[in-house]
Amino acid sequence: MSVAISTMAVPWDLRRRGLKDSIRHDKRVREAIKENLKELIAEETIITSDGKRKVKIPVRYLDQYRFIFDRTTNGRGVGQGPGDVGDVIASDGDKSAPGQAGNQPGQEIYEAEISLDELTRMMLEDLALPWLEEKQKDRVKTTAWRFEDIRKKGSLANLDRRRTLKQTVKRRAAKGEPRVGKIVDDDLRFRIPEIHEEYHSNCAVYLLMDRSGSMTTEKKYITKSFFFWMVRFLQLKYRTVETVFIAHDTEAAIVPEKNFFTLSNSGGTQCSSAYALALDHIVKHHPPTRWNNYVFHFSDGDNYADDNARCLDLVKNLLRVSTMVGYGEVDYHEFFTMYFGQGRSKSPQWSTLFHEFGAIEHSRFIAVAIEKREQVYQALREFLKVRDN
Repeated sequence: MSVAISTMAVPWDLRRRGLKDSIRHDKRVREAIKENLKELIAEETIITSDGKRKVKIPVRYLDQYRFIFDRTTNGRGVGQGPGDVGDVIASDGDKSAPGQAGNQPGQEIYEAEISLDELTRMMLEDLALPWLEEKQKDRVKTTAWRFEDIRKKGSLANLDRRRTLKQTVKRRAAKGEPRVGKIVDDDLRFRIPEIHEEYHSNCAVYLLMDRSGSMTTEKKYITKSFFFWMVRFLQLKYRTVETVFIAHDTEAAIVPEKNFFTLSNSGGTQCSSAYALALDHIVKHHPPTRWNNYVFHFSDGDNYADDNARCLDLVKNLLRVSTMVGYGEVDYHEFFTMYFGQGRSKSPQWSTLFHEFGAIEHSRFIAVAIEKREQVYQALREFLKVRDN
């Protein structure tokens, strides 16, 4: 038996098919992530990742479009199935009655691994702290090394391998041998670092969280999801930003970041305690002549009634020393089932504190209301979108 072996070279396009498929797959995964950011931003596997370098995100299986042969015994074999124009041939999801076991197959789900920084960029790449002003006093100067110049001499630690190989191929191509071969000294290319100095205006962000007994597990989770992404955003976008974490019930205290995200709930609610502490800390440590101050407070609004007027006064005072004050209210209600299995939801009743803040006529006071996890993304975009003066 003889075997014929082809000596023809494998087409270059075929060699790169795996790379092309991999690139296309990664692109489709990122497109899927971008299209579902409002659901992913509250994903528990991400929020509980404790800022790890890589996080796993559940993504529906991304199949390629392709022709499928008719596998039925009575198929017509011409790509046409039974039914008339307008007939429903498929439906989304399982239509089983509530509370009963379904009989339809589920969707294929797999986990895509992505860095937390990359996910943050995808979510908040076009956002910024609004009304950020340049402060003339005590600006912070930072230095950074950038590789912007290419030379033939330099340190081997800064060798640019891609340009070196490219130069080798070009040199051999001039001799009729366009391939990688022995590298000579004249092929070497090095990246040369240069020092760049940047000036940044001082920025302080105060994160206030209600930890009172009325904050249920779901309300607390929504609130911590917001602050989780706010901190990631600040760390990624700004070099000179100070974060101050304040947790409160009837009393407020400045706490470390780790404690801020792990504190349990207890006690009553006096939101004025957090506003008063933030105001005092700003005056002492971050005067507005030198600092851009931002205050973000999240609560369920279940505040001690006699405290609302004091909150209003304190927020007005905060606006005098802050670039922006944001208030987010969480009013989460679970769906409940009525007779005959008909699902209905409660209508959100926003607190008296939320209505009290309605009297504030200031362009730099922003209030948002959140009913469910998926609205965390909308709240972030509302607080951090670029605004005109």
